[in-house]
Parts: sequence; structure tokens; C-alpha cells
Amino acid sequence: MTSKAMENCKILLVDDEAGIRNVLKITLESSGYDVCLASDGETGLKTFIQEKPCIVVTDIKMPGIDGIELLKRIKNLNPETEVIVITGHGDMDLVVKSLQYEAADFITKPIDSTDLESAIKKAQDRISITQNIKSYMDDLESLVEEKDKKINESEKLVTIGQTIAGMSHAIKNIAGGLKGSSFVLEQGIDQGNREYLKQGWEMMKGNIDKITKLSLDLLNYAKTTRLDFKLENPNKPAREIMQLMNHRAVEKNIIFKMKHCPEKKLILMDCDAIHNCILNLVTNAFDSFGNLMDQNQPRIVDLLVKTEKNTIAYSVLDNGCGISDTIKKSIFNDFITTKGMNGTGFGLMTTKKIIEEHNGEISFKTEKGKGSQFFIKLPLRTKA
Repeated sequence: MTSKAMENCKILLVDDEAGIRNVLKITLESSGYDVCLASDGETGLKTFIQEKPCIVVTDIKMPGIDGIELLKRIKNLNPETEVIVITGHGDMDLVVKSLQYEAADFITKPIDSTDLESAIKKAQDRISITQNIKSYMDDLESLVEEKDKKINESEKLVTIGQTIAGMSHAIKNIAGGLKGSSFVLEQGIDQGNREYLKQGWEMMKGNIDKITKLSLDLLNYAKTTRLDFKLENPNKPAREIMQLMNHRAVEKNIIFKMKHCPEKKLILMDCDAIHNCILNLVTNAFDSFGNLMDQNQPRIVDLLVKTEKNTIAYSVLDNGCGISDTIKKSIFNDFITTKGMNGTGFGLMTTKKIIEEHNGEISFKTEKGKGSQFFIKLPLRTKA
């Protein structure tokens, strides 16, 4: 029996064997699920876009677009979709690869109906958690709006709620990644397979990095309530970022340049906090090249520091993928990430909060497919 949160949730079955499709369809429909079918990866992708299923069950080995590629494309279109892959016995390499691309679970052929329903139930549970959090946040925002949109405390409450929701989502994703990496490690230990051990450990390290980043982002967000203002050279945090990120620029084949402010100025700022703001913008600029189709295009990130009237202006310019119109509208106000499973959602929220604590401004301009430029402007204060 499906929960209320899942009543409108469709399941898409993708398999090139008609017999398997029909048997699984009958099995799931007899349990009350709404099922749609696709005979190959290409049809599966089109059906996914049209029907918007919550859960996809796909065979891995198919002609044309195989299950792994279908998984990648579905996650790119909607990271919240739960994808369960079907593999043959002994296809551990494909299982590992599917887990690396954030598959929710896998089942092996011949398919046991109990295993299939168990995997779908787990996927439903994950979706229900996300939906319940979203429902709670929608109710909370509606309540706040009804009371008074201009009440500061209510606005803070919404922000706190958004933060909690985003944290829950990030933690859920990390937990799923740890589960997948521990499975691969266990298989490597049981089979004495060094390749699985290596792959499992790489997945584990990636999730440890996510936990570390989430913890640091939380600390940085909390730190904005106790900033330590001192007279500093505005070039200092930018130079530190250049030294810190140069090696990564070389690894990612990025041309990373800095133009410092030639005027000798000291301004009142928390240098560590501004360092974190610039680092976040530069890191985002580096990550903006991840999905570019044209790998021959020079990758350029420029960091500029200059004076403008009564302000110190920092600018981070890239020629990466740009930001979509949907994300542009709420990029500083909502708990969102453009990095899928690799982001925590705290970065730009924290950056905006730090800049506002400095009585400064942050803005940006972007063009999809051509790049972005972020601006930070701090007042030229020399006294508190």
C-alpha cells in the first residue's frame, strides 16, 4: 500500500526485453503502483521527461543508451529522482559504477519480486522524507506570509527552516553515498578484489570531503555573528586565494589570474571571513566548467581587486556554464546548490550574510553557456 505522499508517484520501467517489462508491470500494478514502460534508454529518457516519474527502474545492459548513461542523464535532469538499476549476477563493475552515479539501489537477475518491492519501498521512503520536509517548509512560509512579511523574526524563522531543510537533504545524500561506498568496500574485502577496494575508498573519500565541507560551511555560517574587524590590506585575502587555488587551477587546466589593487589602502574588515567569501566564489567559478560540452575552449577565471568611489570592489569572472534563469531568481535567498550531489547549499547564503555584516553588497551577472561574474563591494571604512 502506498503512502499519501506517494499516491501520484509513477514508476518508469526501462528494459529491452518485453517479457521482463510485462511481468514487472503486472507485479507492481497488482501492488497498487502506477507504472509506465520503455523498451530502450532513448525511449526511457523521452518517457521520463513526459511522465515525470518519481522512481525509475532500469536494466543496465541495453543497446544505444545503456542504463548507466540513462541514470546519469536522469540525475542531471532531476537529482531527486530515485533510480534502481537491474544487473546480471557478476556485474559488480557495473554495480559500482551505478552507485558512483548515485543509483538508489540495485537488484540482480533473475528478479525476485520481493527484492524489487523492497528496493522501491526504500526509494519511496527517501522521497517521502524529502516531500515531508518540503511540505513543512511550504506550510511554514505560508504561515509567515499570512502574519506579516515584514516582521524580521518571521523572516529569520523562514531562513532557519530553509537551512534545516537543506541540511536534511545534504545529510540524506551523504548517508546514501556512504552506504554505497561501504557496500563496494565490503565486496572488495569479501572477494579480495583490489579494484573494488580502490573504487570503494575513492567513493568513501568523496563523501568524507562532503561531510568536511558541510561542517566547515556550518561553522562559517555561524561565525558571521562574531566577526573580528581589523584594518587590513584588501589585496591580502585575494592573494591568499591565488596561492591556495593555483595548484587546483593547474590540475583543472584553468587559466587563473589576479589583478590586485595598486592603491595603498587599509579597510576595516574581517580578513578571514572575506577570504571565505572570495574562496567560495572562486571555487564556484572553477566548478562552472564541469558540464561544458566544448572541452577545447580555454577555461579562464579572473580575480580582480580595485577601488570604486568609496568602496573596495572584488570581482570573480569566469567563462563557464553560466547560471539558469530558475536559479538566478533565488541564488542568494534560498538554500540551493548548483552542484547537485557535490554542493551543500550554504556557500552563497554564507557569503551574502558575511558581506551584509560588512555593510557591503554582493551581486552578479551571468549568461547561460557563456559564464558569470560576481561582485563584492565593501565600504572604505577605516573606523568602526
